Amino acid sequence: MKKLFSILLICVICLVSCAKNENTLADNDYLNDVDVSVITQKLLETVNIPALTKADEGWVALNIPIDTSLCDECAVYIHTEGSSDMFGVFKASSTENAKKLLSDAESYLSTLEKNWMSEYLAEEFPKIENATAKRCGLYVTFLILDDNTRNSAESEFENVLKK
Repeated sequence: MKKLFSILLICVICLVSCAKNENTLADNDYLNDVDVSVITQKLLETVNIPALTKADEGWVALNIPIDTSLCDECAVYIHTEGSSDMFGVFKASSTENAKKLLSDAESYLSTLEKNWMSEYLAEEFPKIENATAKRCGLYVTFLILDDNTRNSAESEFENVLKK
């Protein structure tokens, strides 16, 4: 019985070790020296929504509960003509900060979904409901876009950052 327990314990330790190495390798698969402006330009080309405009720092601080002090750079683009279309790109100053930014972004999207008033732009709710946040190494994005555009933007975000 002790022998079986020992073998089982060794297997669990090996699996945990492999999982940790997998996460470390995933972070190493991404560049860490890409300017946020380069990423946002690629995303703007991909989403092709002319009414998206870069939000100023004051707007971001008032409307997006993401701790930008964890960032070296960030940019948020908002729709200026009554749509919920929006995306943000954040370059964290460390891997731990990137994880925190991702958590903040996911929390922000969850809060938007919970608090969305159905009588206000009901046709926009699917974008809120299906919004995503993603981390690639030091970079985090959130995407509030229609399904096809969001999927394309998410792929472009990852492709720009792959080594």
